[in-house]
Amino acid sequence: MENKVELIQHFGDDLMVVNVARVSYGKEAKEFTDKDQGLLNYLVKHKHTSPFRHPQLQFRITCPIYVERQLHKHQIGISVNSISGRYVDFSDSYTTVKEWRKQSESSKQGSEGVIEHQDLAKGIERDVIENCKEAYMLLLDLGVSKEQARTVLPLSLNTTFIWTGSLLALFHLFNLRLKPDAQTETREIAEKMLSELNSIDGNPFEGCLKAFSV
Repeated sequence: MENKVELIQHFGDDLMVVNVARVSYGKEAKEFTDKDQGLLNYLVKHKHTSPFRHPQLQFRITCPIYVERQLHKHQIGISVNSISGRYVDFSDSYTTVKEWRKQSESSKQGSEGVIEHQDLAKGIERDVIENCKEAYMLLLDLGVSKEQARTVLPLSLNTTFIWTGSLLALFHLFNLRLKPDAQTETREIAEKMLSELNSIDGNPFEGCLKAFSV
């Protein structure tokens, strides 16, 4: 299954950000101009970023649990609610690894290149998933609760969650997760979130994107 990212709704635009900044002087702009772009650039350059906390965006994301954990490290300005294995059985949805990578020799937490025995690695992954699904169903058949039976499921299990956060929180996520050294699978989610943001009609945050060089 492919990872999914959907922008559910958004609130605010570039004009909101500059007007939040201008309230300090009791001023307000009626439309966004090149002068306002200069103000956005100034705010970012000098780290006066509180005005960017006011716009909000909400995404629905489906991805493996191990990718979800990377995204959940971003907590400031963000609220997250996930599907719960205590209530529903979602044990039949997995995202398998597209290409198995080698452990990086220069980074304890990173990867580089690909391993030689791709088919063997994929076979191991497939067997583990099938064994875990079978074990989960056997536990349910024994009368075990879903909240306990789910403990035997692997990290490749897909989960779905609602991610709601400020524009500033989203840009902070982009700053870290769009980097070349970010985990590939997590970077793919960040790229899809950015694509969803850019796909909004009229792109209301175009000026902010330019200011943050996203």
